[in-house]
Amino acid sequence: MIKQLLIGIMCMAAVSVGNAAAKRPVSKRPNFLIIMADDVSPEQFGCYGNKENKTPHIDALAESGVMFNTAWATPMCSPTRSLLVTGRYPCRTGVWHNDLRIKVVDNQDRWNFAGYHLTFARVLRKHGYRTAIASNIMALGASVYSKEAGFDEQCIHGLTLADVPEVSVFSGKFEGKYNFPDAKPVPSRYWHPCVIRNGQLVETSPEDFGPDIYTDFLIDFMKRHKKQPFLAYYPMKLVHDIAGGGLPTTPVHGRPGSNKGGNVKDMTEYVDILIGRLVKALDEFGLRENTIVIFTSDNGGSHGKKMHANEDGPRVPFVVSCPSIVNRRGVTSELMEFSDIFPTFMEFSGASVPTGYELDGKSLVPFLTGKSDVHRDSIISYIATARMARTRRWLLEAVDPVYGDPKGRLYDCGAGHLRKQYKEVTGSTDPEVVAARKALEKILDRNPWPSRTDPDVEAEVKSYDNMPYKHYLDTGKLAGKSTDPK
Repeated sequence: MIKQLLIGIMCMAAVSVGNAAAKRPVSKRPNFLIIMADDVSPEQFGCYGNKENKTPHIDALAESGVMFNTAWATPMCSPTRSLLVTGRYPCRTGVWHNDLRIKVVDNQDRWNFAGYHLTFARVLRKHGYRTAIASNIMALGASVYSKEAGFDEQCIHGLTLADVPEVSVFSGKFEGKYNFPDAKPVPSRYWHPCVIRNGQLVETSPEDFGPDIYTDFLIDFMKRHKKQPFLAYYPMKLVHDIAGGGLPTTPVHGRPGSNKGGNVKDMTEYVDILIGRLVKALDEFGLRENTIVIFTSDNGGSHGKKMHANEDGPRVPFVVSCPSIVNRRGVTSELMEFSDIFPTFMEFSGASVPTGYELDGKSLVPFLTGKSDVHRDSIISYIATARMARTRRWLLEAVDPVYGDPKGRLYDCGAGHLRKQYKEVTGSTDPEVVAARKALEKILDRNPWPSRTDPDVEAEVKSYDNMPYKHYLDTGKLAGKSTDPK
């Protein structure tokens, strides 16, 4: 209990939603459709400047609503997903990396954190929303079927054979193995996939492509619940590679396809096709005007961005559209981070969290609805023992007291939003630069790295030392062994 209280005090600058938003009548509450692609950076999409990939549906969402040039998740899937569904930093949840999870609440299961932290689905469900999740269940913090996770319906990929109901036998394809001791082949996520819908194994064939099944499920869910508010959460598998490496072909090139031989361009364009189907369904059901559609990604793309403790790791596409609610701003240079999504859902819906329960984000509602032309002046991110902070002009990255440099690297971003445009000023003694560093270090204090004098922390660090998928301090520089805390 003492540790829990201390962590609560350390996590500063939190925003308590509490009773800030008056409850809206059920008929007036907007629906939420949040689509999160997997392992893809902004530059893959036409609205972010790509001239080769055809993404007309995502581009149309950006043109009709708001597109953030600088939106930060984290550089890795589980920390991002935990931040998204709880609205809380890892100094509260303990989820710093897929394989670095520090117990911050007495008796907390390091994998299942939802019993100690609310999910947005759980809160919305309590306030009259129907809730569904499709595809990826990583980092929900509890069983996808539990009341803590908060989903009425599920259509998910079976991550292992242990997820398959006991009375059923999966007869589809398998992928390769991940680089862990005793790892086993992963049931297919793409062609002839392992899909479990509301607790029952779905019989699939070689012609079935997993993302199609999940999209069909959500379309059906939205149709069935068009007369009541709903949350449809779609953490996609696209464009993640299969276990063991490689990308699948997509149905554009015919059925049945192959779980190898594909490429990022085709996968990205298929993400757009599926989003087009979802938006078309909203139009057909008469729901488009009152459904807030969010498109984003969990981290930067593989091959030099994902898992890196620089801005390319957490920078993701972030597009919001809802014709009757969200202002048509187009591209914006305002900053946002994933902790902002939870309080945004609360304010839009009129739902509330218990009095005194703090969230770490800031609601986007004033900015999205045009009540304010600014959102926030700083954002933060993290991966394992490394942290990052940014303002409009300055960026501090790779602050890592365990595996790297506790001071990190400092950049003057000017008016840019691409890392290659920035000027490194790490060693500068210019008073303006020195002042910027101090300000950014203070921003990092919103999410402090815990002390290794805590036995739980030190044990987790030592365990992380032996993990095969560590974070990168810079391009090509993988974190090695931890330094002596003394």
